[in-house]
Amino acid sequence: MAAVTEIMADVLKLPRTERSFLAKKLLESLETDEPFSTEELKMFQNRSAEIREGRVKPLTLEQLQQEVSSRMSS
Repeated sequence: MAAVTEIMADVLKLPRTERSFLAKKLLESLETDEPFSTEELKMFQNRSAEIREGRVKPLTLEQLQQEVSSRMSS
C-alpha cells in the first residue's frame, strides 16, 4: 500500500490535464468482462471482513487527501 500512496502523491503533483488522462485510463482499465480471479475475490472477502469486524477502518476521501498531502510536504 505504501507504493500506491507514493504513486498517488506523485500523480497529484501533475497538471490537471494529465491527472484527468490518468483517471480516464484507470477507469477504462476497470471496465472489463473478465471475472475476478480467485485471489482477487479472496482479498475482497478478507478486506470486507476486516472492515466489518472493526479490525481496520477505511479512510474517507478527505482523509486520504490529507494523508497524501502531508506525505507530499515531507
